[in-house]
Amino acid sequence: MRIFLGAPFTKHLKKSNGQFHKTKKETIEKIFELLTTLGHDVRNAHVREEFGNKLLDPETCTKLDLEEIKKCDLFVAMPGNPASGGVHVELGWASALNKEILLLLKENSHYSPLVTGLHKVSKAKIIYFKNQADLLDRIKRAFE
Repeated sequence: MRIFLGAPFTKHLKKSNGQFHKTKKETIEKIFELLTTLGHDVRNAHVREEFGNKLLDPETCTKLDLEEIKKCDLFVAMPGNPASGGVHVELGWASALNKEILLLLKENSHYSPLVTGLHKVSKAKIIYFKNQADLLDRIKRAFE
C-alpha cells in the first residue's frame, strides 16, 4: 500500500538554528519505520526535505504534497495541537479525493470539530493515543 504520512513541519523547526524538534522527529521516524517494516511504500515531506536540512520552496513542496496525496492509497495524518495549517490542507485534499485517511489524535488534546468529525463525511478512521509507545502499538494493530 502506498501511504503518505503528514505531520506538522515548519512549526517544529527551531528559529535559532533551523533544527527540527528532536522528540517530534523521533516520532515521525518511528511511524515511518513501522509502516515501512509492515511492507508499505511510505512517503513523507519531512524525510524528503531531510527534516528541514533541504527545505523546498512553497510552490514546489505544495505541488509535491498534493501529488503524493493523489497517488496514495492511505493518508496517515497527525493534525497537530496546536493545529498545523499544512496538515489541515492535506486533510482537505485527501477527503476531497475520497482517499482513505487514518487520523492520529493525542488523547485529551483539542482538535477542530472538522477534524474530529471528518469520519462522518469521508473515509477517515481515528486512532486516539496516549504517548509515543501507545501510538506505535495502535498503528500496528490498525494494520493487522
